[in-house]
Amino acid sequence: MSDRTAKTNASQPGVLLDAAAEALILLDTGDVSSVAELIERVGAVACAFGDTLPSDHPAERARAAAAALADGDLSALAPLEAALIAIKGEIDRAASGKGRPRATKPPPAAPAEQGASAADAATAATEAGAMPLAGDEELLRDFGVRAAEHLDDADERLLRLDADPTDRESIDAVFRAFHTIKGMAGFLALDAISHVAHEAEGILAAVRAEGNGLTEQAVRGLLISVDTMRILVAETSGVGHTRPDDAPATGTVPGGGSASGAPVRSATGGTVRVGEERLDALLDAIGELVIGESMVSASVRGGASVAELGTRLDQLDKITRELQQMATSLRMVPLRAVFRRMARLVHDVSDKSGKRIELVTTGEDTELDKTVVDRIEDPLVHALRNAIDHGVETAEERRAAGKPEVARIELRAFHSAGSIHIEVADDGRGLDAERIRERAVTAGAISPDDALDGRSLLDVLCMPGFSTAEVVTDVSGRGVGMDVVRRTVEELRGRLEVASAPGRGTTFSIRLPVTLAIIDGMVLRVGVDRFIVPLLAIERSIRPTAAQITTIAGRGEMVAAEGEPLLPLVRLHRLFSIPDAEEDPSSAVVVIVSDGGVRAGLLACELLGQQQTVIKPLGDGLPDMPGIAGGAVMPDGRVGLILDAAGIVRSANDGGGE
Repeated sequence: MSDRTAKTNASQPGVLLDAAAEALILLDTGDVSSVAELIERVGAVACAFGDTLPSDHPAERARAAAAALADGDLSALAPLEAALIAIKGEIDRAASGKGRPRATKPPPAAPAEQGASAADAATAATEAGAMPLAGDEELLRDFGVRAAEHLDDADERLLRLDADPTDRESIDAVFRAFHTIKGMAGFLALDAISHVAHEAEGILAAVRAEGNGLTEQAVRGLLISVDTMRILVAETSGVGHTRPDDAPATGTVPGGGSASGAPVRSATGGTVRVGEERLDALLDAIGELVIGESMVSASVRGGASVAELGTRLDQLDKITRELQQMATSLRMVPLRAVFRRMARLVHDVSDKSGKRIELVTTGEDTELDKTVVDRIEDPLVHALRNAIDHGVETAEERRAAGKPEVARIELRAFHSAGSIHIEVADDGRGLDAERIRERAVTAGAISPDDALDGRSLLDVLCMPGFSTAEVVTDVSGRGVGMDVVRRTVEELRGRLEVASAPGRGTTFSIRLPVTLAIIDGMVLRVGVDRFIVPLLAIERSIRPTAAQITTIAGRGEMVAAEGEPLLPLVRLHRLFSIPDAEEDPSSAVVVIVSDGGVRAGLLACELLGQQQTVIKPLGDGLPDMPGIAGGAVMPDGRVGLILDAAGIVRSANDGGGE
């Protein structure tokens, strides 16, 4: 029972009802302890009315529904909601008459399967007095999280129904999602959400009763209802994602009214849902850490041998690494929710563009740091828009090319080489390199003699304002898109790549670190200082000869790696004013780093090896420094700077490496 509930007088039926309603709103049907807590609180409410109640009394109905729920019957949730709200009405009537709640028979609640629900009873209860949980910020936030999950599920199911209008399982799932949101909103007196959910539920109830499939118009109307509820949930609770960018800006809601086009951003405050098994493992590891630390301390105090102390320290190091991995895993969330929203986006944009597209997703359970997942959505939106508008041909063009009329776009995620790869691949026309060259020359981005290979092609595509569209549409053509993709990916310490084949399609690949809190880095020594370069940014290292170092007027020092064009050379000791560093490149090492195809060589005294590094911010007292991403405490206790390869590469190419 929550602290808030424990602090109140549990002898009052209203307080017990408040606790039961709270448990119902926070219910996780997959969590045995959550279900048990709800049943216990409902039992307390029923006991407050006495043990001899008629079977039609709402408290007795609540007790019976709780018993059915204990037997695993989840359909008992709907009558349980209705019974608790009817109890609220009993308490309010008793309070107005200054007497004990009466054991009179309330108006019967129609079964949820027939389309009526707790929200109807909630309206009556609200008229009698304020609902007990209305305005509770903590519960509003929890409601927002759960409502967003139900809306994501409804979105996915409605897209299935768009392809197969008679899918009974999906119709039932969408009905349950709307019904659950309506019940939760009723307890919190969120009338607008409850109303929209009730009207949408009514459409589905009629379809279920008649045994028919959903019409295309009904599916679109229900999708608008989902978008409307997203906005209302976000405005009310500050949680959840609002309507996708390409959904209708305004639209008639089945229950009347319209969906506002005003943008509402999520304010989740960094909430992450963590499974009990991960918390249990973390607590076990903390216990082992305490034991390990006490053993090391005892060894030191007892004058243990160096070998014994070394063994203890190795055990402590192993536990610390496990604890670090477990703590990092608490921030990991699957990409499933983002992929679901992308499915809705593709549906809306393809409908708007008049193209038939099948979206195939794989790797939805791939986990990433929550910060990365939250920020990767915008790049995926732009990549998918471009794939639909520029990559995929019209049905007529595809028929002429011998392709199926329905285009295929794949959105996939997978682990590879310690990184997460997210790819957007289409089977469209591919990139028209010659047309891109013409536009780039016209814009003055390249000269007519410049070659467009894979790297330079991506550079042109990611130029701000660049577009090959002949006309501006509400899907694309404004030159805003791929520059946002690259900038966001680079800010996440990732890398963007493109591969294309004429007539066969284009694949945009995003390579990302698993977490932003810890990086795999290479430690460089420059004089007496240490620097860490993320491994993702490193291509290779070389020990150049004197002949490989040249100076070009206006570009500064350059290094010629074998078989490659000249690269700007960045002397880190000069960049950071470090004395007593190696000046002769042939006696030092050059680490070649890249940023979206733009490359440079970093001159360091030596490589000290690879290590995992916990990133620490430099703090508000230090100004932002180009080329510095943060700091790290080294094994010897000294502080090393983590280099921002992207910033250094850009600086090197702009200023000749100095």
